[in-house]
Amino acid sequence: MNLNQLSIIAISKLQSEIIDDLKGKNINNDITSNTLIDNKKTIKVAISNRESLTLCGEFFLKKFIKKKFPSLIYKSYFKDGDYLHKQSKIAEISGNCKIIFAIERTLLNFIQHLSSISTYTKELVILLQKTNTKLLNTRKTITGLRKLQKYATTIGGAKNHRMGLYDGILVKDNHIQIFGDINKTLKKLSEKKIKNFKIECETISQVKKSIEAGAEYILLDNMKPNEIKKSVKLKNTLKSAVKFEITGGIKLKNLKKFAYLGADFISKGEINNCHKYLDIGMDII
Repeated sequence: MNLNQLSIIAISKLQSEIIDDLKGKNINNDITSNTLIDNKKTIKVAISNRESLTLCGEFFLKKFIKKKFPSLIYKSYFKDGDYLHKQSKIAEISGNCKIIFAIERTLLNFIQHLSSISTYTKELVILLQKTNTKLLNTRKTITGLRKLQKYATTIGGAKNHRMGLYDGILVKDNHIQIFGDINKTLKKLSEKKIKNFKIECETISQVKKSIEAGAEYILLDNMKPNEIKKSVKLKNTLKSAVKFEITGGIKLKNLKKFAYLGADFISKGEINNCHKYLDIGMDII
């Protein structure tokens, strides 16, 4: 993913969120700070993590502050992808107190969310590191945050599955249902002379037929471990170079059980919008 393009997206999201928080662009709309704090008051703050994590989003904070609040001085101590023990100082910001207070929560929400994703992803990647199976992200992202959330999973060590529907032909269960069954679906692909396709299979029979039809990539959808093992063996039996992806029903507690079945990839949508929210704070120093 292009970091310059991602920076434009991140800056836009951060700016939009601050406008929502202030009900406009005026810093004085922070009525508490505007009422109590002198306009010329300056402070220095530290952004630090209260839990161990794999950092993500710091790169964009730096870009955002430089572009939108150039009067503030921002100093980085770590970069995206770094593993941080708790109570590490991620960055310092110094400058006008009212500006820093106005943007504090938006900055923290952003870096917390992306770091939560990268940290959880890293945990899963570590569990897979002694296998030949790679972790993939999916399109199950929060609306408007797809590229940033996918970036966070790659910082954690996952590979990008596909960014959107435009990336290639992926025949899913609903497509197969439209045609009636796997045979009619594969026949349609053949008639269209489509060879470079991915297809989702739910049974060993579907896998066998798809390989015979020339599928180069098969998603093993919600299949049991013994079914996956038998499906993967068909690769050698049918002398195919097909790639296999395990998808559906993957949890942290059963990941290892699926990791040693011989598939090339495991996809997990949950990593894109990790439910655990890491604690990152901002304190005056």
